[in-house]
Amino acid sequence: MATPPQVWDPRASNHAHSLLKVVGERIAVLVAESRKPDDVPDDQRGHVFPLDLVIRDARDLEGVDSRVVVSDADLPEDLTRWAMLCGLSDAQMGALIVAAAVHIDPRFESFFIVLNNEVDTRGPSVATTLRLIGSDPSSPAARSIFDVDGFLRRMGLIELRRPDHPLPSRIVNASERFVRHFLGDGRFDSRAREFLTWRNELLIPGEILPDLAPFPDVRPLGSRQDSALICLRAHQGSGALCIAHHRLRMAGHARVLLMDASDLPKDGVECSEVLQAVLREAGLACAPVVVDARQVPPDRVPEILSGLDQSFVPVIVVTGPSVTPDVASDRIVDVPAASPAIRAEWLEYLGQQLDNPRMVDTLQRLEPEEIRERLVHGNARMDRSYPSGMGTLARPVIPTFRLADLVLPEQVEEELSHLLGRVRLRDRVFDDWAMRPGGTRGRGITALFAGPSGTGKTMAAEALAGELGVPLFHVDLSSVVDKYIGETEKRLEQIFTSAEQSDGVLLFDEADALFGKRSQVSDARDRHANIEVAYLLQRMESFDGLAILTSNLRANLDDAFSRRLDCIVDFPEPTQDLRKRIWRACLGEQGRNISDDEFETLSTLELSGGGISSACISAAFAAAGAGCDVSFEHVTWGAAREWQKLGRLSFPLQQSLATLTDSSRGEANSSV
Repeated sequence: MATPPQVWDPRASNHAHSLLKVVGERIAVLVAESRKPDDVPDDQRGHVFPLDLVIRDARDLEGVDSRVVVSDADLPEDLTRWAMLCGLSDAQMGALIVAAAVHIDPRFESFFIVLNNEVDTRGPSVATTLRLIGSDPSSPAARSIFDVDGFLRRMGLIELRRPDHPLPSRIVNASERFVRHFLGDGRFDSRAREFLTWRNELLIPGEILPDLAPFPDVRPLGSRQDSALICLRAHQGSGALCIAHHRLRMAGHARVLLMDASDLPKDGVECSEVLQAVLREAGLACAPVVVDARQVPPDRVPEILSGLDQSFVPVIVVTGPSVTPDVASDRIVDVPAASPAIRAEWLEYLGQQLDNPRMVDTLQRLEPEEIRERLVHGNARMDRSYPSGMGTLARPVIPTFRLADLVLPEQVEEELSHLLGRVRLRDRVFDDWAMRPGGTRGRGITALFAGPSGTGKTMAAEALAGELGVPLFHVDLSSVVDKYIGETEKRLEQIFTSAEQSDGVLLFDEADALFGKRSQVSDARDRHANIEVAYLLQRMESFDGLAILTSNLRANLDDAFSRRLDCIVDFPEPTQDLRKRIWRACLGEQGRNISDDEFETLSTLELSGGGISSACISAAFAAAGAGCDVSFEHVTWGAAREWQKLGRLSFPLQQSLATLTDSSRGEANSSV
């Protein structure tokens, strides 16, 4: 994101003081024409009311001649351009300059005391301001520039003090932000600074962006016609920010302000103040705003849209695809994820090289900004950032395995390869070949990994995520399930919606706890449980990502899930040959001291892959404690621990275990 080439204009201060000379001259003329020889002394004005002067002034209602504060010739070029782009009238511009005068030159405080005819004021009243800009304080059109929903007040450029006074007596105060802008300070307001960045150049040219036709007209800066807000409901990976910038450039806005809405204050009042500050900065900078609200919880989006929905600055808000914005239907655009061909063009244009070219088919949620970010930081892998909407409901895991690291039966390997192919080729099948599943089915892939504990189901899910180059999101069932009716469904919806905005793999471990069979209703709890299962059936069907369910008890799953599953992979207990390979794989380099015959002996133990892995870890700790490498005896000891955990009484390799025990006793005696 580029910053403005210059945030401080040294000429602006000279222009401001020149304008104040004009204002001062007009004040002098107005005071001279309004004073009469028998008037009350200025230091008594507002405190002393002689009857004869009250009668005189009451009869002289025509007042004095008005004077126009500024003309086009008086304004510097930059301020003239800003006023034109914002659609400011001469009266509005004049009112701003009059209100800013007291903030620049303290002498104007005494001037306005005289003109306001009140000693306790420190700025121009509405009546004084209107008289100075050549308007009649009794004119409804002239007074309308101070309306609460007018440009000056709505954008926070001025405020009216003394709300208990009639409008003509209220004091007009210019905001410090406008005064700084008037003096040439282009720095953002502190409340908006952390949310705004500039984008000066197109990151991706329009020719390689998805074609969205028709697209709402981008209304000009300062437009007073209805709303200037456009809402893009975008899937992650659509290039929505680039599309928004491209459309704004086509409408004549070379530079745009980008705002990240994910960190907006949770408090409604604070959020409204920040949004107002953002719009004010956009108005002062004569720039439209592109707001990225895709990571904002859907229930907060209406609040943000309401705060941004005004008719002065063009605003494009990018939300998630499931948001229902309170915006006119002709101002809403649905943006699908980019096709693999377009994603490949993005990578080529930005000069990004992937470790695996097939990842273009996998990373469907890849954004141009993420490609550029990884180029800047030199990251070749495309590890996706975690979707913030999941919170503590799912634990992100960076995969450390690949399918080649697994030791599985050939049939299981074939099923996993088929599942991998379905994920990578779904764009071609569903989009290019139009092989849509129909109904309410989404483009997602759902698989069930079934089998006894320790057979590699969870590890296989992580390996699949590793092959795809994406993180694994392990759903925490303890955080999802809630005793209050309806809360579990809300949390599941939060997980699914967030997962659909990411390229990650969603893992429901021990899925039968959530996806169990529906039962006959005997009480309210049964009815609630059935509703949860029915909701999951519908949501899994419309899911647009990759979800993996694991279960030790496949028979406990509701039968309706089987039809909705794309793949069912059964993980059997390993055979003796597979167990031998698993022992070697788990021990790795530490298995160099174990002979083939000893590995053959270990393979006779009827342990699952998970049990073998745990036994190897226990053996490694035992060897590390003894200060030596892992031996057959250490592994046997670890296997015996796993054997006992399974509740089995007779350990087949008891003799090897006794050898390790005797050896340990000898070492202890020698050390004594």
